[in-house]
Amino acid sequence: MERDLLRVRVPTTDLFGQTVFRYANYDTPFWARNNRTPGRWHQPGDGATQYLSLHPDGAWAELIRREGLRTESDVALVRMQMWAIALEQRSLVDYSTFEKAKAAGFDPHALVDDDYSICQKEGWRLRSEGLCGVVAPNAALPAAINITLFGRRVRATWGSLPKLASAVPTCLVAIGCPAPGLASRVRHYDEMHAGYEAYVEHLAATSPG
Repeated sequence: MERDLLRVRVPTTDLFGQTVFRYANYDTPFWARNNRTPGRWHQPGDGATQYLSLHPDGAWAELIRREGLRTESDVALVRMQMWAIALEQRSLVDYSTFEKAKAAGFDPHALVDDDYSICQKEGWRLRSEGLCGVVAPNAALPAAINITLFGRRVRATWGSLPKLASAVPTCLVAIGCPAPGLASRVRHYDEMHAGYEAYVEHLAATSPG
């Protein structure tokens, strides 16, 4: 699906009936107010921004990377809540592959770069165009996919039909630590991203001449 290319040059997708995941040690996994610290797709003051993953491992990997956990014994000490979120969302920018980002004129390396500045500028632009979020590679776990939502969200009861667009059915699915073996698959800061490296190698192998 493509939005009006005269207005915004990005591919978009809708996610309906999709369960996504987020860790959060509060009574809700959502930001209802502006985030207080910067993230990949926002700066403080841009508005509430929700960071989610298509698989629990993707969410756990973000935690492992953020906390600098390197060993299985370190990871086993984690005690964190994992939330499942029933997503019904239109107008998400589809940068789910490096190829799609490049075709849309967006620097594919920025999707997994440790420097968030390019994505932050793009996030501001996409908000101003009325887009609702971004689907993009997970910087902490190659082959995993993250979902970022722009705007405030509030927790609704799992299985309910929310009357407000900002209300999202959510439930707590675990309190504990990541599965054994995940620590060794996490891409930490200042390390190469295997997915991006494979993309670059494919480009080199298929380029004319």
